[in-house]
Amino acid sequence: MPYNITQGSTVEFCVAFLDASGNATVPSSATLTMVYTSISGTTASSDIDMTQSNSFFTAVWPSAQANLGTANYIISAPGQATPTVGVLRIIA
Repeated sequence: MPYNITQGSTVEFCVAFLDASGNATVPSSATLTMVYTSISGTTASSDIDMTQSNSFFTAVWPSAQANLGTANYIISAPGQATPTVGVLRIIA
């Protein structure tokens, strides 16, 4: 299910990671990848290094460069078997 955001707003991501048993784990790093249609109409992507705060990782993505429509996010970390994925719907 996509989350609606207003074009030009800033989106903050905050994630915790779990191991295969469902226990909290803290990887050495994490990356947020955004894939979206730019204002010029071309497909664009941004890789953003996430910042660790205790057992959480955070990142901020400014949607100003994205056109109306959908933007996909992928959050990955070393040792994570399956990345976290989702969709944002950028609205006016």
